[in-house]
Amino acid sequence: MKMKIKDALFIFVYITIGVLTRTVFHIAPNVEFVTGVTLASAYFIRRKYSISVPFLVMFISDFIIGNSSIFLFTWSAFGIAWLAGRFISSDKFKGMIERSKILGLFLMSELSGIIFTIFFYLWTNFGVVVVSNMYPKNLEGLLLSYKMGLPFLLPQFLGNAIIVPSIFFISHVLYSFNWNKLRNIGLNLK
Repeated sequence: MKMKIKDALFIFVYITIGVLTRTVFHIAPNVEFVTGVTLASAYFIRRKYSISVPFLVMFISDFIIGNSSIFLFTWSAFGIAWLAGRFISSDKFKGMIERSKILGLFLMSELSGIIFTIFFYLWTNFGVVVVSNMYPKNLEGLLLSYKMGLPFLLPQFLGNAIIVPSIFFISHVLYSFNWNKLRNIGLNLK
C-alpha cells in the first residue's frame, strides 16, 4: 500500500520538530519534543511508517550532537513510547477518545507523557549504572543514580506535561483537516 501524502507530511514535520528541538532549539536539559512526536506519530500515522519517526529523530540528532554511552537505553525507551502510542491508538482507546473529543485527547496525551517520563527516568538512569562507571553496579548505585537524576526529572516532567498534549492537539486538528478539499482546490486552479 502506498504512503498517503498526509502520512508523509506528518512524518516530515514530526522528524523535523524532534531533530530541531534536540539540536538547534534546545530549550533546557531534558526538555524535549521526542516523546510528543513519538506518541503522536504512533497514534496518527499508520504503523509501518510511524515506527520510523522516533528512530530517525534519534539517529539524525545523535549524529549531529554526538551519542552517549547509554544510547541503547534512550533509543529503546522511545521504542517503548512508540508501542504505548500504538496501544492507545487501538480501537478501544481511540473510541473513548473520539467520544470525549478534545478532553479525551488531552487526558490521554497528558497521562501518556507523565507515565513515559517516569519510565524514561527509571530506564535511562538504570542504563547509566549498567554501562558507565559513574555509580557502583549494585542497588545502592542504582538508588544513587536515581537521586542524582532528580534535577533532570523535573524539567522533563514539566516539559512533557505541556509539550505532549500540545503536539497531540495540533496533530488532531491537522489530522481532522479535510485534505481532499485542499487537493481539489489545487486541481481546480489548474
